[in-house]
Amino acid sequence: MDEPLLEEPSGALSALGAALAAEARGDWPQSFVLCRKALAEPEQQPDAFNLLGRLCWTAGDAANAIALQQFVLTLDPHHARAAGDLRVARGAIRSSAQAEAAFRAAAALHPDITCHHRDPGSLLPFVGMDAVEQHLRSALELDPSFAPAHAALGNVLARRQRNGEALDAYRLAAMLAWAWPDVHLALAAFYEMVRDAQSAARHRHEALSRKQLYAASDDGAPRKVLVLAAPGGPVANAPLDFCVNHARVALHVYYITGGAVPDLPPHDLVFCAIEEAEAHDAVVERCTALIGALGKPAVNRPERLGGLRRSALPRTLGGVAGCAVPQTQRVDRNVLRARLSGAGEPVVFPVLVRPVDTHRGDWQERIATAAELDGYLARVPGGAFNVSRFIDYKSSDGYSRKYRVIVVDGEPFPYHLAISGDWKVHYHSSLMEHHAWMRDEEKRFFEDPQSVFPAWDAVFRAIARAVGLDYFGIDCALGPDGSVLVFECGSGMLVHCQDDPAPFAYKYEHVPRIFAALDALLERKAAGVPGP
Repeated sequence: MDEPLLEEPSGALSALGAALAAEARGDWPQSFVLCRKALAEPEQQPDAFNLLGRLCWTAGDAANAIALQQFVLTLDPHHARAAGDLRVARGAIRSSAQAEAAFRAAAALHPDITCHHRDPGSLLPFVGMDAVEQHLRSALELDPSFAPAHAALGNVLARRQRNGEALDAYRLAAMLAWAWPDVHLALAAFYEMVRDAQSAARHRHEALSRKQLYAASDDGAPRKVLVLAAPGGPVANAPLDFCVNHARVALHVYYITGGAVPDLPPHDLVFCAIEEAEAHDAVVERCTALIGALGKPAVNRPERLGGLRRSALPRTLGGVAGCAVPQTQRVDRNVLRARLSGAGEPVVFPVLVRPVDTHRGDWQERIATAAELDGYLARVPGGAFNVSRFIDYKSSDGYSRKYRVIVVDGEPFPYHLAISGDWKVHYHSSLMEHHAWMRDEEKRFFEDPQSVFPAWDAVFRAIARAVGLDYFGIDCALGPDGSVLVFECGSGMLVHCQDDPAPFAYKYEHVPRIFAALDALLERKAAGVPGP
């Protein structure tokens, strides 16, 4: 018999009740629409997922049918209807043994498809990928419930930049094997890509509450690095997956969550990948203590991170000739509101305002009046804000230019130039791909950075000494007075070489120099050779 219809106190059918009624009369499309609506009602989620699984089975989607019923039993192990529906759905399994053999054949061709904790954006295509994907799809035809094959297929699809399909494959793997931390970490990264912070945080919690150490899949690499990381989103740590050759460098990533330190794999050196943030203060403290206890060579001493705080950076770089940093104050929300009422230090407009610990320009706005600031505080979250003087660094042609420089072992390397008509400049939203003159200018910056910053060597090497980190990035501009106008410094800046090689061929000549310098830094540190 069908489940009884659930009614709300008013007597009207709930979304789930209406969905069940539609199922009972064979109106599958309507039942599906109502079932999706019912999933927004947390108290009924197991029953709604159970119904969705049956609808998938009716539609011939055995993989989702099995995964959904398995997930219901994760939520409620005593859900009798789901257990029965799962037995029905598992009838689609033809041969688990043959599916496992097909999966092993795929993994033998490219073992890296079984590594799921790397940033999916860093995964590259490989020779023989078509054959690997064919083996995996054969495995899933034989056994739609085989979670490792779903996850490996997600890995392959990410390499093809079919990220929506990759996310769906990892979602199936997670529902089929909810206790698998690596898959949750992959899902967190995919949800970050689509700016679904809530789902990303949920899957990151599922991962890190179960496991904090994610060892490299290939421990045969000649250089082994223990990466110390903070729990958090894509800007919480240096994105090293994009920068190292995993065949040469094994990255064992340990997320410091405050629990007992697990047994750590053998390693040659330690890399503190943590980006500066107030939220990371406790993690940085534990990281400092752990580096001291391990007694291994370390890249990026964590005790230097405090000097990169936006409100501290003007002091950190205050003695560097030819360098300017906009004065920045950390102001609590209530203090900032009081200033609008005339209490305390007045706000001198225009200013840039952003919540503390935000990156990528999130919630950063140029505020020109008290009314604008009042409206900003009314709609933007955060208990404290970084407030800095706005400096118009627009060039004479009306465009703003933001330069990214990567410092490795004290040596500065040009990484990119972003040109935009807006004051807030991001490479991904600029028009570099569409204008040859912009790319020509970026190419000249790569080839001759002194043409932009005449005191290139002196200023950026002095910045490197003042910051005191082995590896970090600088976002900057040419100031109105010809100085290097520094916006921020940090190790969490993205560095990759994955742009379209047709318009950006010059990057493939210059960016790998950063990777080579990082490799040399790791070699030098591991060997205990003093720095330059």
